[in-house]
Amino acid sequence: MDKTILVVEVIKYRTMPNSYAIKKHADTLEKASEYIVALRNLNEDADTTYKLFNELGQFVVEEIKKIEPKEENEITF
Repeated sequence: MDKTILVVEVIKYRTMPNSYAIKKHADTLEKASEYIVALRNLNEDADTTYKLFNELGQFVVEEIKKIEPKEENEITF
């Protein structure tokens, strides 16, 4: 299944509506997470934030962790 994850820049203005711009797109959450971490580290403006979105809406990602794949023979209930 093809999926696209968007890294969206959100700029909050005091007198105007917020501005939204797609800064990057990725095929995996891992790549999108790398992009958003880099953009957040370079950001010096307190009114600018970055969010992750997919076709279902916004991702809520507080902490990015790598999850190891399960063994093929492992059975879970």
